[in-house]
Amino acid sequence: MKMLIIGASGQIGFNLCQALAGSHQVTGTYFSYPMPDMYSLDMTKSGTVTDFITALKPDVIFLPAALPDVEACEKKPELCRRVNIDGTRNVLAAAGEIKAKVVFFSTDYLFDGAAGPYAETEPSNPLNMYGKAKNEAEQLIRQSTCPHLIIRTSVVYGYEKQGKNFVVRLNERLRQGEKVKVPNDQFSTPTYVNNLCAIIKELVESGKEGIYNIAGPELLNRYDFAVLAAEIFELDRSLITPVATGELGQQALRPLRGGLKVDKVRSVAVTPLMNVREGLIDMKKQWSGIAAVKTIPALVR
Repeated sequence: MKMLIIGASGQIGFNLCQALAGSHQVTGTYFSYPMPDMYSLDMTKSGTVTDFITALKPDVIFLPAALPDVEACEKKPELCRRVNIDGTRNVLAAAGEIKAKVVFFSTDYLFDGAAGPYAETEPSNPLNMYGKAKNEAEQLIRQSTCPHLIIRTSVVYGYEKQGKNFVVRLNERLRQGEKVKVPNDQFSTPTYVNNLCAIIKELVESGKEGIYNIAGPELLNRYDFAVLAAEIFELDRSLITPVATGELGQQALRPLRGGLKVDKVRSVAVTPLMNVREGLIDMKKQWSGIAAVKTIPALVR
């Protein structure tokens, strides 16, 4: 199949390229982080998006591109809407012209965190602007005429060239001897990006549509996640201090008991879901085979 990944320079997009490239014809785009063999595309520009997609004529369009910075979304709601909602609308309009399938990436931030983890059928109630934008974008997709697959996931970690995800940043700071405050009252189901992409590949190749949660199989708080990461990467866990979310002074509200139930995807996927220890161990192996990244020195011993 001919596949387009909008946002292929990000964590999910890049790893999705790796997972699909051996079996399909894959084209990737970037916005602010140029990468070789990818095309520049601003999905907020409707005409440009339409021209690009209708010329390429992909069978499947993956949309991991987003403004995912929760604090930035709260501080700049207009920008959040322009990227996460209007950008999605532009892609849907272009996809509709060529009858392409859209694979959209969503989040457990759709929920208020009162009683997680959440199943696909539970009603959304987002607390922050990022969650509200993703919720509205999901509604656009469900109301469209495009065949679609909505992937909800939670706290994705793994190899990432831009070095943005929680585990990569934690590694960098601990190796520099910094003390790190991590909330012990935010629960989620951390998801290893390689495992996520392998299962998405399965779902797409088998023609699945609708909403699927793909996340790690265990619920744990962010502090315990950080301590386990320090253990796996042989870093000083004493530098990590547990705190309540309220002590961090964040503008955007966080769902405290989030995470996603994964019974539905387990019933259809052959690839098993990896727990956090398994994911972190595999991540360490991945990093050990990669040349040192300038912005993240000596991430793995």
